[in-house]
Amino acid sequence: MIRRAAALALLASTTACGARTALSDQPYEPASLYCTDALFAGRPDRDLTLVVGLPRALRGLARWSVATSVDGATPSLQTDGGERAVFHSDREGSYLVRVTVPATGARDGGVDGGPAAEFSCTLAVEIRAAGPVASCPAELTVAPLQTVTLTGRAAGDRAIRSVGWTVDAAPAGSARRTPEPDDAAATRFTPDIAGDHRLRFRVVDDNGASDECVTVVHAVPREGLRVELSWDPPGRSCPGNVGAACDDSDVDLHLLQGAGDPNWRTDNDCYFANCTSGRTLRWGTAAGDDDPHLDIDDVTGHGPENINVLRPTARYYRVGVHYYRNGGGPQAATLTIYCNGPTPVARLGPITLTGRESPDGGDFWIAADVLPLAGGGCRVAPIARAGRPWIVPQSEAVTAAGPPPP
Repeated sequence: MIRRAAALALLASTTACGARTALSDQPYEPASLYCTDALFAGRPDRDLTLVVGLPRALRGLARWSVATSVDGATPSLQTDGGERAVFHSDREGSYLVRVTVPATGARDGGVDGGPAAEFSCTLAVEIRAAGPVASCPAELTVAPLQTVTLTGRAAGDRAIRSVGWTVDAAPAGSARRTPEPDDAAATRFTPDIAGDHRLRFRVVDDNGASDECVTVVHAVPREGLRVELSWDPPGRSCPGNVGAACDDSDVDLHLLQGAGDPNWRTDNDCYFANCTSGRTLRWGTAAGDDDPHLDIDDVTGHGPENINVLRPTARYYRVGVHYYRNGGGPQAATLTIYCNGPTPVARLGPITLTGRESPDGGDFWIAADVLPLAGGGCRVAPIARAGRPWIVPQSEAVTAAGPPPP
C-alpha cells in the first residue's frame, strides 16, 4: 500500500505541474511528465514541433497520440518516444495531443500486483491558415512615357481570389492612368509625366483576408528641355465618357524656336498640327537631336501634354498655351519645365484661361522664355505685361507682335 500511495502522490505532483505557463529554456529534470498549457500554433500542411518535459529515465517510453481532431483532417505525429514530436495536419482547427508515460519505478509491472501505473497530459494545438502575403517588384527609374512591366506576387495557405493594381500617388498634373491590366499580377504601366508614381498591389484570398504592398516608378527626364502642361482639374481625363466629374476641354501646348520666323502656328512653332508622332520638324542641326517632339496631344480631358528637345541649340525657346476648345468653362493651366535633370527648374501657374466657340477667340497665354545655359541647365524668364500674365486671343497671338526677345 505504501508503494501505491507514493504513486498517487506523484500523480498529484504532475497535475499541479501542468498549471505552468511554459517550458523553461534552461535544462532541468522534471519529477515526471510535464505538459505546458501554452498553445502550440501552426499552419496547414506545415510541420510543427511539440515539446513536453520528460525525465531522462523515461525518454524513449513516451507514447504520443492525437486525442482530439478536426472532421475530415488527417493529422500525423512523428516521434521516437522522447520529449519531442512533429505534428502535421491538412485542416484548420483545434487539436489535442496526448502524451503518456509509465510512472517512475513502475516500468516492470503494476503497483501491488495491479496494472502498470501511467501518467498522461495533453498539449493544445491550433492550426490556422496564414493570410495572403503580397510582394511588389523593386522600384524602377525610367524616362517619362516609357512603358514598364511590373509583376506582383501573392502567397498564402489559401487560394488567392483576386489581385489588383491601383495608382496610389502621382505627381500633380498626372492623369493617373491605371496600369493595364489592373486585375492581373503582371501589368504594364506608363508614367505620363516626370516624377514619382506610387503603385499599390493588393491581393485577397478566398477567406476575404488581404494584403498590400507598394512600389515606385521614378520617371526622370533625359532631355535637355522638357515642358509639361496640365489644366484644372488634373487627373480627370475622360476619353469617350464625358460626365459630371470631367469634361472634354482641349488646351494645347506650344513651343516656339527663338530663331527664324517669330510667329506662332508656323513650322517654327511645335504644336499639335505639325509636331506629333509621325510629323517631324527640322530645327537646328542636321543631327536631329535638337528637333522638338510633342509626345501627347490630350484632346479629351486635362492633360498632361509635353514637348521635349533632346539637346537644345537655339538661343531661346518660347512657351505658349492655347485654350483650343471650350469643353468645360474656364481652365487653370499649369506648366512645369525641366532642363537636363530630374528636378523642375520652374513651375508656372495655375493661370485661368477662357475658351470661346471659335479657337481663334480662345485665350493664348504667352508664358515664358527658356534660355539654355552652357553645361546643360537653363534659365526660365516668365513673360508679363503690366505685371500680369501675357494673355491674348489666339488671333492676336498669331498676327500681332508679341513680347520682345529676351
